[in-house]
Amino acid sequence: MRRELTRIKNLIGLLETLFNSRRLRTILAALIFFIFLFGYLFYISEPEVRNLGDGIWWALVTITTVGYGDITPLTTVGRVVASSLMFLGLGLIATITAIVSAKFIQNFVDHHTNDDVLEKLDEMQLELDEIKKKLQ
Repeated sequence: MRRELTRIKNLIGLLETLFNSRRLRTILAALIFFIFLFGYLFYISEPEVRNLGDGIWWALVTITTVGYGDITPLTTVGRVVASSLMFLGLGLIATITAIVSAKFIQNFVDHHTNDDVLEKLDEMQLELDEIKKKLQ
Protein backbone atom coordinates (compact mmCIF):
# COMPACT_ATOMS: atom_id res chain seq x y z
CA MET A 1 0.00 0.00 0.00
CA ARG A 2 2.83 2.37 0.90
CA ARG A 3 4.48 1.71 -2.45
CA GLU A 4 1.31 2.56 -4.37
CA LEU A 5 0.92 5.81 -2.46
CA THR A 6 4.57 6.59 -3.12
CA ARG A 7 4.07 5.97 -6.84
CA ILE A 8 1.01 8.21 -6.96
CA LYS A 9 2.93 10.89 -5.09
CA ASN A 10 5.83 10.51 -7.54
CA LEU A 11 3.49 10.84 -10.53
CA ILE A 12 1.92 13.98 -9.09
CA GLY A 13 5.40 15.36 -8.45
CA LEU A 14 6.39 14.60 -12.03
CA LEU A 15 3.33 16.36 -13.42
CA GLU A 16 4.05 19.38 -11.22
CA THR A 17 7.64 19.40 -12.44
CA LEU A 18 6.49 19.26 -16.07
CA PHE A 19 3.98 22.07 -15.62
CA ASN A 20 6.54 24.17 -13.74
CA SER A 21 9.31 23.56 -16.28
CA ARG A 22 10.37 26.92 -17.64
CA ARG A 23 12.01 25.36 -20.68
CA LEU A 24 8.87 23.43 -21.54
CA ARG A 25 6.66 26.50 -21.14
CA THR A 26 9.04 28.49 -23.35
CA ILE A 27 9.01 25.83 -26.07
CA LEU A 28 5.20 25.55 -25.93
CA ALA A 29 4.89 29.34 -26.18
CA ALA A 30 7.22 29.27 -29.20
CA LEU A 31 5.14 26.48 -30.72
CA ILE A 32 1.95 28.53 -30.38
CA PHE A 33 3.69 31.64 -31.72
CA PHE A 34 4.97 29.78 -34.77
CA ILE A 35 1.56 28.23 -35.45
CA PHE A 36 0.02 31.71 -35.60
CA LEU A 37 2.95 33.23 -37.52
CA PHE A 38 3.11 30.52 -40.16
CA GLY A 39 -0.68 30.36 -40.32
CA TYR A 40 -0.69 34.05 -41.18
CA LEU A 41 2.16 33.67 -43.69
CA PHE A 42 0.33 30.80 -45.34
CA TYR A 43 -2.92 32.78 -45.40
CA ILE A 44 -1.32 35.73 -47.21
CA SER A 45 0.72 33.56 -49.60
CA GLU A 46 -1.99 31.15 -50.74
CA PRO A 47 -4.92 32.66 -52.67
CA GLU A 48 -7.16 29.64 -52.07
CA VAL A 49 -6.98 29.95 -48.27
CA ARG A 50 -10.24 31.74 -47.44
CA ASN A 51 -9.48 33.08 -43.97
CA LEU A 52 -6.86 33.31 -41.24
CA GLY A 53 -8.51 30.47 -39.33
CA ASP A 54 -7.84 28.11 -42.22
CA GLY A 55 -4.22 29.26 -42.30
CA ILE A 56 -3.82 28.61 -38.58
CA TRP A 57 -5.55 25.22 -38.97
CA TRP A 58 -3.12 24.33 -41.75
CA ALA A 59 -0.15 25.42 -39.60
CA LEU A 60 -1.35 23.33 -36.64
CA VAL A 61 -1.89 20.26 -38.80
CA THR A 62 1.48 20.75 -40.49
CA ILE A 63 3.61 21.48 -37.41
CA THR A 64 2.24 18.42 -35.61
CA THR A 65 2.99 16.31 -38.72
CA VAL A 66 -0.63 15.13 -38.95
CA GLY A 67 -1.06 16.49 -42.47
CA TYR A 68 -4.74 15.86 -43.29
CA GLY A 69 -4.28 17.22 -46.79
CA ASP A 70 -7.46 19.30 -46.75
CA ILE A 71 -5.39 22.47 -47.29
CA THR A 72 -2.18 22.26 -49.30
CA PRO A 73 0.28 24.84 -50.62
CA LEU A 74 -0.03 25.54 -54.34
CA THR A 75 2.33 28.50 -54.80
CA THR A 76 6.12 28.50 -54.54
CA VAL A 77 5.99 30.90 -51.60
CA GLY A 78 3.42 28.69 -49.89
CA ARG A 79 5.64 25.65 -50.38
CA VAL A 80 8.64 27.49 -48.91
CA VAL A 81 6.49 28.49 -45.91
CA ALA A 82 5.29 24.89 -45.59
CA SER A 83 8.79 23.42 -45.83
CA SER A 84 10.11 25.86 -43.24
CA LEU A 85 7.27 25.02 -40.87
CA MET A 86 7.81 21.29 -41.34
CA PHE A 87 11.46 21.49 -40.31
CA LEU A 88 10.70 23.90 -37.49
CA GLY A 89 7.91 21.62 -36.28
CA LEU A 90 10.16 18.58 -36.27
CA GLY A 91 12.71 20.46 -34.19
CA LEU A 92 10.16 21.81 -31.71
CA ILE A 93 8.37 18.48 -31.28
CA ALA A 94 11.73 16.72 -30.81
CA THR A 95 12.72 19.31 -28.20
CA ILE A 96 9.44 18.91 -26.32
CA THR A 97 9.85 15.12 -26.42
CA ALA A 98 13.41 15.41 -25.11
CA ILE A 99 12.39 17.70 -22.24
CA VAL A 100 9.48 15.47 -21.18
CA SER A 101 11.63 12.32 -21.49
CA ALA A 102 14.40 13.87 -19.42
CA LYS A 103 11.89 14.79 -16.71
CA PHE A 104 10.50 11.24 -16.68
CA ILE A 105 13.97 9.73 -16.45
CA GLN A 106 15.09 12.15 -13.73
CA ASN A 107 11.92 11.49 -11.76
CA PHE A 108 12.40 7.73 -12.09
CA VAL A 109 16.03 7.91 -10.99
CA ASP A 110 15.21 10.17 -8.04
CA HIS A 111 12.28 8.12 -6.76
CA HIS A 112 13.42 4.66 -7.75
CA THR A 113 16.64 5.22 -5.84
CA ASN A 114 14.64 6.46 -2.84
CA ASP A 115 12.40 3.39 -2.99
CA ASP A 116 15.45 1.12 -3.05
CA VAL A 117 16.95 2.87 -0.04
CA LEU A 118 13.66 2.66 1.89
CA GLU A 119 13.32 -1.02 1.04
CA LYS A 120 16.87 -1.71 2.21
CA LEU A 121 16.22 0.22 5.43
CA ASP A 122 13.11 -1.89 6.06
CA GLU A 123 15.16 -5.06 5.57
CA MET A 124 17.84 -3.79 7.93
CA GLN A 125 15.22 -2.90 10.53
CA LEU A 126 13.81 -6.44 10.37
CA GLU A 127 17.28 -7.90 10.78
CA LEU A 128 17.97 -5.57 13.69
CA ASP A 129 14.70 -6.61 15.36
CA GLU A 130 15.66 -10.28 14.96
CA ILE A 131 19.08 -9.66 16.51
CA LYS A 132 17.48 -7.83 19.44
CA LYS A 133 15.12 -10.77 20.04
CA LYS A 134 18.03 -13.21 20.03
CA LEU A 135 19.97 -11.09 22.50
CA GLN A 136 17.09 -10.92 24.96
